[in-house]
Amino acid sequence: MLLMPAHNQQELTTQKEMHRQSILDAASLIMNQKGFHESTISEIALQARLKDSVIYQFFKSKEELLFSVVYEQMKNWLEFLNEQLQGIVGAQNRLRKLVWAHLRFNDVNKEYITLVLLECRTNMNFYKSDAYMLIRKYSGMVMSILQGGVKEGLFDPGVNLVLVRDLIFGLMDFEVITSLVTHEISEACPDHEDSMRIIERILFINPQKILPIDKRQRIIQAAIQAFAAKGYTDTTISKIAAAAGVADGTVYEYFKNKEDLLLSIPEERLKDHLELAKGSFNIQDSVMKLRQFLQYHFRLYLTDHGFLKVYIMLILLNRRFYESRAFGSLRSYVGLLEEVIQEGIKNGSFAADVNIRVFRNMFLGAFTHMVLRWFFLGMKHTGSVDKMREIEEITELLSKGVIN
Repeated sequence: MLLMPAHNQQELTTQKEMHRQSILDAASLIMNQKGFHESTISEIALQARLKDSVIYQFFKSKEELLFSVVYEQMKNWLEFLNEQLQGIVGAQNRLRKLVWAHLRFNDVNKEYITLVLLECRTNMNFYKSDAYMLIRKYSGMVMSILQGGVKEGLFDPGVNLVLVRDLIFGLMDFEVITSLVTHEISEACPDHEDSMRIIERILFINPQKILPIDKRQRIIQAAIQAFAAKGYTDTTISKIAAAAGVADGTVYEYFKNKEDLLLSIPEERLKDHLELAKGSFNIQDSVMKLRQFLQYHFRLYLTDHGFLKVYIMLILLNRRFYESRAFGSLRSYVGLLEEVIQEGIKNGSFAADVNIRVFRNMFLGAFTHMVLRWFFLGMKHTGSVDKMREIEEITELLSKGVIN
């Protein structure tokens, strides 16, 4: 028995790969032009400059050929997407990038996306194919980002994420139709910002407080996620800039250095929290107002895990914070609590001998220790803690400490 030389085997393998790719390229072109049902193997073979029989050496049927075209392109899409998401920190930023990448990919690969949407999606056999398994993998990536947004406290945990995923994919489908079929638009990518405004209103816990998309806010959000994930020492301006999608120099246009950026985080967030807290005090009863402030505070911070970690580990226990202008934002925020106690003392709801400063410190200290216990000291046991129940209990204990 004669063995083929190794170099001849390699040449044969290369030739087969070239033939297979030629067939896939030809099939994509012909099926896009004429549709799946109107296309023939002979036409595809002619386009690929091969005999009909060669196609059947690689693919059992025209249907398998169609699904293989989609499989190869889907594989390329997932590689492209993984590259686009490299270094992007935070669910909001990752979702924004994913939606942009999807729209851009569709605009650049019009033949492929037409085959997927108008030929494969109407074929029940497609949903049993390897190509569809890759689409499910992509769907899982989207779901992972959405779930990450809930964990970060950005996205509303009460929102049905499966439906949100359907909304996003459905939008992509009809962006393709309005671009390639009805020709209302020439490209879908310019609709990115309009798309994200609607998606973010759906997802965010406080739609009216959706993080602005200007560069400064993008940098702050990227910094929160980077500091929360890596800590202060191991986080660099370059990493933050990359995650925010800006140049290193752009960061320095807004912040003097890494420390200035870190201390700007509580300043920005506490201003927002102050405005939200002010708007929540529409009751006259001092005891109810105190309970509302306490519960509001705990629940607000629990919805933003990234900021919470930075706030506790890098801000509240950081000497430099208390020497910075950012400390003024904390003073204004806890000043609301002090006003509630002062009001209650004046109207007799609270004991006259309550030391407001001591009560404020007890509140801040209890909050810090509870969060440390919940999230940072025994992480594996965190899930067993009923945080909402503990929030109710600490509210009652603090209220009990001042009520007359």
